[in-house]
Amino acid sequence: MLRFFARFKGLHKAIFLSFCAVLLIGLIVSYAIPNTDITRRASGAASTEDATVIAKVGSREVTIKELRAQMDALSQMYVRGGNALPLATIKALGLDKQALDRLIEEKLSLAEADRLTVTATDTEVAEEIKKLPGFTDQESGKFIGAEEYKRTLQLRGQNVEEFEDNIRRTIILGKIRDILGASAQVSDKEIEDEFRKDNTTVDLVYAQIDPSKIRDTFKASDDELKSYYDAHKEEFKTTEAVRKVEYIFVPTDKATETVPMSEDQLKKEYEDKKQFEPRASVIKLNILTPTDEATVTAKINELNVRVRGTPETKAEDFATVARGNSQDTSREKGGDLGFIKKDPNKPGAWQQRAFNLKVGDIDGPFRDGSSWFILKVTEQRQISFAEMRPTLVASLRNRNGYIRASELADKAYEEYTKDKDIKRAAGEIAKDLKVKPETLIRNLPFFKKGDTLPEIGSNPTFEGAVEGLKKDEIGVKVGIPNGMAVPHLVDLKEPGQQLTFEDAKFLVEQKLRSIKEPDALKKKAQDIVAGAKTAAEFEALLKKEGLEAKKDTNFNSFNFSSAQLIQQARTAAMVLKEGEVGKTPIKNGASWLMFACTKRKDPEMTRFASSRDTTHQRLLNEGQNLTFDTHVKAARERYKNEGRLTIYDDRIAKFLNSSPAPGAAQ
Repeated sequence: MLRFFARFKGLHKAIFLSFCAVLLIGLIVSYAIPNTDITRRASGAASTEDATVIAKVGSREVTIKELRAQMDALSQMYVRGGNALPLATIKALGLDKQALDRLIEEKLSLAEADRLTVTATDTEVAEEIKKLPGFTDQESGKFIGAEEYKRTLQLRGQNVEEFEDNIRRTIILGKIRDILGASAQVSDKEIEDEFRKDNTTVDLVYAQIDPSKIRDTFKASDDELKSYYDAHKEEFKTTEAVRKVEYIFVPTDKATETVPMSEDQLKKEYEDKKQFEPRASVIKLNILTPTDEATVTAKINELNVRVRGTPETKAEDFATVARGNSQDTSREKGGDLGFIKKDPNKPGAWQQRAFNLKVGDIDGPFRDGSSWFILKVTEQRQISFAEMRPTLVASLRNRNGYIRASELADKAYEEYTKDKDIKRAAGEIAKDLKVKPETLIRNLPFFKKGDTLPEIGSNPTFEGAVEGLKKDEIGVKVGIPNGMAVPHLVDLKEPGQQLTFEDAKFLVEQKLRSIKEPDALKKKAQDIVAGAKTAAEFEALLKKEGLEAKKDTNFNSFNFSSAQLIQQARTAAMVLKEGEVGKTPIKNGASWLMFACTKRKDPEMTRFASSRDTTHQRLLNEGQNLTFDTHVKAARERYKNEGRLTIYDDRIAKFLNSSPAPGAAQ
């Protein structure tokens, strides 16, 4: 144990910057919350697999034990302390890869620390341990003492030396970050520009345009298709099975029209499905830049403790905390969002979480996009029959229509399999639906797995239904957009066959579409912003194009696909004058974001002097972080090129895949 615990001397410099935040969280998670999901999964096999090396960085090794701890630490940023994140969610969020990257960066930083002889003294380690939860007496504010310290770690099942080594490593990482980032400089202009950006509010109208909006506009001529086919014949030699299908289509909307609906049915539906709406309040903090991650995470956790309270402290009034800290537009009302409407089209929206809470319950902190949230339900009310009636009508109509369509699809299958006469079978169903038979017969060209099919789209369920069919066989009903299908496999070509142009025509069109559609979508977005001189004209043009115009301030509520895009979009928005349209759309995933400024409020420069030092320090920290990150990335590339970085993907996959599903018996 440390021999300096008898005399704690003050450390005057805080060396924990954002790079060390996750490692420090990892220590707290590991030693204060030992029963997280990954830790639980590890309890049986951990002793045998902990020492497995999953990466080598020079002479340093990364083990499964370290990966597990880092994944635990990262997952705790997305859930309440101690709760479990399912492994599937961890993978979907990419936390397994982030954890490995952080560990590799750590090893690279420690190697640089060795080169520069950067160390941490026992006194420094002791001082940092005093700051961790559980090692300071709450009444006196003094260290709990060496014996109580050892006893606390033993109760948590932790080794003293290993714990102190982790603290020492964190201190060294903070120091090396300071050293490597020391070259960062900030100019007076950068400070003023940052102040303006932080204190300018830009109200925006915006819309996104995605590939579906131009899909129908792509019309390649037969000459274009033939020309591409002739030049790329090898591409249309089948490497996997391709199928040609015809099917009887049973539309749900037409089936719905054949089923009557009474007021009594609606009232019974209401009684069976009485619904309640929660009234909720929120505290929201935005992550403006990647370097804000650790600061914002720490702040939201602090606010969470304040509104929940602890065994020793009373919970603070949620509305008061929201007024003083929230960055949501509801802050002036104490975070009150009013009654939340159930939105079946957006079940993943953060507001919908209120439906899982009782009055008085608090949810969070949880992250959604580039913001952290704490949600509290303050009231609940029953929705009246009159309010629910439109929803009940839609729900009952959809259910009745689906049931009727399913029944008619069964009938279509029976008729179709009698003699494989699609026209006769469709005619029988057409009588029930009161439509023309030809409207129920659909033909699909040769297609392969994953293709976007006419009127069906990309549909794995439909593909699965026809995959097991033999040539000329009829399959049972399968759900597709807007109805049911009874498929018939007309033809099947196995891998290795050369498709004729006629057989390959649809596949050629799909290929050309994938090549030309991205550029066409970008041009469409550029044409829209170029066609509007003012924000009002832009909004009118969006409506004309069938695009939904939305409102936001500084893009605080918009979900971007990356932190870099957040910065790019906000920078572009900040330079717009009131009424001006942004002339450069921004790519966000597969879509393009277009926007215009409807209102602008510039900052009062009289406040600049008082905030100058704070802004300067923040920019300096960001610059140091960027300098350090650049150094680490360059070192990683160098190690990789020199053959000094090895990642054992097979061992990582084995570890992740062998972990039991959350909730499984341990």
